[in-house]
Amino acid sequence: MPGTDLHYDQVHHQSTVEVALKYRIPIFVAALMIGVLAPLQAARAEYPEKPVRLIVPAAPGGAADNHARALATELHKRLGQPFVIENKPGASGAIGMDVVAKAVPDGYTIGSNNLATFIVGTLTAKQLPYRIESDFTPISSLFTQPNLVGVTPSLPVRTLGELIAYAKANPNIITFGSTGQGTSLHVLTEMLSMNAGIEMVHAPYKSAPAAEGDLAAGHIQLMISNFTSMEPLVKAGRIRALAITSSTRSPRLPDVPTVAQAGAPYLEMVTWAGIVGPKGMPPAIVKRLNTTINEILSEPNFKKQFEAMGSETDVKTPEQFAAMIKSDYAKWGEVIRKGRITAD
Repeated sequence: MPGTDLHYDQVHHQSTVEVALKYRIPIFVAALMIGVLAPLQAARAEYPEKPVRLIVPAAPGGAADNHARALATELHKRLGQPFVIENKPGASGAIGMDVVAKAVPDGYTIGSNNLATFIVGTLTAKQLPYRIESDFTPISSLFTQPNLVGVTPSLPVRTLGELIAYAKANPNIITFGSTGQGTSLHVLTEMLSMNAGIEMVHAPYKSAPAAEGDLAAGHIQLMISNFTSMEPLVKAGRIRALAITSSTRSPRLPDVPTVAQAGAPYLEMVTWAGIVGPKGMPPAIVKRLNTTINEILSEPNFKKQFEAMGSETDVKTPEQFAAMIKSDYAKWGEVIRKGRITAD
């Protein structure tokens, strides 16, 4: 190669052929230069130098969107560039995740993921345009949130043990709601059926509020649902909470036992959410994002924002976040295979 000090800003706007001709080097060497210099320059730059797209694979106004917007506001304050929310709902989160997977790995397109869309949705789908094991870069965990096991008040049960006994004595009488076939809430209720040896009827809904409304009205008898959306109905006496799916009780509903205390430790499931990018992101950018996000999550006022939404901030390194994803993929994959659960 000629004695020229080449930098990314000299070549990144030029095609491979243009670089080869300009510097009198073989085309394959020019391609290698562009491919190697681009991520190195991105990592060296004071990231971010322009607005960042934050893809949310859900509709505006829901829990995923609200948490992401709170984070985006703080990232803007700390890093000096807007983090622009782009809602990409549909296909159980697959549409939004596909946008992230196919983005240029320069740190300017990242996305929120969670247990439902990233793990359960992947395991129950017949085919997806990406692989979560290889097409994403885990950046940071954001929060954890438990679910509640709730029944309609007219059902003559007050504990999880009584619910199981009633279901055994009355097979296929209880109808349970979920947010759709093959979703995490469906999978968790199927785990109850499998481990308790009971038979119930599944009624899939398009949203948690729709199902919870029917639960409160007595049109269905049981639902395991998001803490955030079910809690107000429990406090209003419209739904009876039998257990919480975390390892500890919630101070917001201190009288509700954990699933382990209720005799069903197999129902422990803590929903989580985090931030990922496409594969191949420069490690320096991943570290900068992770460090900044963890600083935000550790701020007392920000923790209170998440607590108000029923969540608990969760500080992890990229490696710890990746390990959690791998662990949950194995855990829930076994449940889904045993129950032969699909999204269809």
